[in-house]
Amino acid sequence: MRDVRLHPGALRPRGADPRSLRRRSPRSATTWPVRDHHEIERAYAVDPDAELPDLTELPGVVRVTEPTTATLVATYVDTDDLALVRHGVTLRRRTGGDDAGWHLKVPAGLGRDELHRPLGRTETVPAGLARQVLGWTRGRDLRPVADVETLRTARLLLDAEDAVLAEVADDRVTGRAVGRLGADAVTWREVEVELVTAPPAFLDAADAPLAAAGILPRTVQRKIASVLAHRLPEPAEALTRRALDGPASAVLHARLAEQVAALLRADCDVRRGVDDGVRRLRVASRRLRAALATFGPLLDRDRTDPLRAELRWVARTLGAGRDAEVAQDRLRALVSEVPRRQVVGPVRRRIDRTHADRRRAAGTHAADVLASRRYLRLLGRLDRLVASPAWSERADRPAAEVLPKRVRKDLRRLREAVGVAEAVAASDGAGPAHDEALHDVRKAAKRLRHACEVLEPLWGSDARRLRKAAQDVTRVLGERQDTVVVRADLRRMAARATADGESAFTYGVLHEREQSRASVLEGELAAAWGRLDSKKLRRWLG
Repeated sequence: MRDVRLHPGALRPRGADPRSLRRRSPRSATTWPVRDHHEIERAYAVDPDAELPDLTELPGVVRVTEPTTATLVATYVDTDDLALVRHGVTLRRRTGGDDAGWHLKVPAGLGRDELHRPLGRTETVPAGLARQVLGWTRGRDLRPVADVETLRTARLLLDAEDAVLAEVADDRVTGRAVGRLGADAVTWREVEVELVTAPPAFLDAADAPLAAAGILPRTVQRKIASVLAHRLPEPAEALTRRALDGPASAVLHARLAEQVAALLRADCDVRRGVDDGVRRLRVASRRLRAALATFGPLLDRDRTDPLRAELRWVARTLGAGRDAEVAQDRLRALVSEVPRRQVVGPVRRRIDRTHADRRRAAGTHAADVLASRRYLRLLGRLDRLVASPAWSERADRPAAEVLPKRVRKDLRRLREAVGVAEAVAASDGAGPAHDEALHDVRKAAKRLRHACEVLEPLWGSDARRLRKAAQDVTRVLGERQDTVVVRADLRRMAARATADGESAFTYGVLHEREQSRASVLEGELAAAWGRLDSKKLRRWLG
């Protein structure tokens, strides 16, 4: 969207710096290109001959700019089985308008992240974009699948201060699937409203005045999905029909589909270098693994147990970078807290150098993992699991009969882990064995938390309260585990400092502080466990 060209000063308040337009105006409102951005938009169906309503009736709109037009010609590329389109991803080469080039759109948050690259001299997909969608394509060829031509008439919606709230594009679209010689083109008219500075609530508020003019949100929001509708499957019934008296498989299937999609989006973010991408990829891996463990009896274990092992490999393999980042941030904070006279030697420099090396190595290793055949095979197996789960007979039973029992078993597992940790503390006191026992408690609490997430859509506040209590336990134990990692780092750095002829005094001071922090967190754990292990929270499990 946003492909019209306006004069650079058309929307500029008198005396304003032209560069400020880049922050508050759509890319069509200026000749300065914006290469990547996040878009939130909504497409509406419009009759071919209908008149658009007065757009100043939309909330907060004071003025509408004069319309500008552009003809946009796009070729969409995908794998033969439409792996990108099926996952809500768009990759196209488009000419016309102000942002001609290659466009990659990836689902993110309430909208999509849009990446732009130049047209180049050939029609070959830029190597960088091809790498970023590797999680979906797994190295398969990308070929043209559809051509779409759009005659666009665009207007900008301005508020009282002439800031651009949104852009409205009136599109007349003609699309044809590649390879359908003789097939009729698909034609339609739609209006797209894309937010610029307006909040997401603007779209909901705009629905009513547009509906009064007979303009309603389109059932299919993406142009490419309309053109290729004949090749796209209908939504699976199991993903849309979830009820307490419905099959347990429907609830689990929705969870698996949701988390496989989340994993693939995080995969793309890691390849793009997006902050937090690795963490979210690991979270999706753990949630999938937890679902396959807790609700394993609903599936063919011969098929899912190997997947659990591979998901564990992914989460563990990609964890080194996160551990190094957390440790470095914590150690920096610790050094800033101690009196200056207790910082002896080049402590900060050693902390930064040690962890920067670890993070670089972890980043290189993560890139190797995401490019490996083993990892790409895992993604294919996860796709097949969602497409055709191997359900057991138990999966056909009502969700209310089957699923709470599985969560209750996870709660028992957690209680047993807590008992072991208490026994280890009583017999051995603090030490590696106690650290390991508490880490097992944390893993069991995470599994319970993820199990509750699966049931939350149907069990509502009952599942949500238990999930939050389990989350509180995992938070406390996560912070305590961070102290274990940091203390180990401090011991290693102290040994290296001594070997290099430096003082190890400060590392000992920091170690003692982290030891004290661990003791405080163990006190918080007792309170968090007491809240979780209450009859009131687990009564709904039966």
